[in-house]
Amino acid sequence: MCRKMSKENYSVDRLKKSVHYLWMDIKSAKWVIIFIIAYFVFLKNFLYSTCPLVILTGFPCPMCGMTRAGFALLRLNFGEAFHIHPFIYPIIFMIVIFCINRYLLLKKTPEWMKWCMIFLLASMVLFYIWRMYRYFPGEPPMSYYYNNAASCFFRTFVIR
Repeated sequence: MCRKMSKENYSVDRLKKSVHYLWMDIKSAKWVIIFIIAYFVFLKNFLYSTCPLVILTGFPCPMCGMTRAGFALLRLNFGEAFHIHPFIYPIIFMIVIFCINRYLLLKKTPEWMKWCMIFLLASMVLFYIWRMYRYFPGEPPMSYYYNNAASCFFRTFVIR
């Protein structure tokens, strides 16, 4: 016998599925989440940067400034976030679209979103090249960090 589901039951069932998907995603990525938290805690407390490229070479990467821009957004300082890294907005937009598709609409990631991410990453690399040409070495995040691993290695072992 097929019973008709009320709108209320349908909404509760959909909410349960959404929470289940979110919980399963968190469980499947738990080691990644733990590693990222440990990574940030360790590097923030013991080194001068959380960016591996900065630590190794002293040069900023295409994502440099993204964490600061994210924290500026959390403080509702939209202009500062844009000034630090303007790509914070399209990345947040893509995350919101992904979460709506995955957890509210209960759909797979659409194909167009994958192409948008590829375009976004390519645009970030081009923006990085322009920023390096225009602003490097300048104010953070486009600064050179002298106490990087490569320069310490060369000062210690190569240049004597």
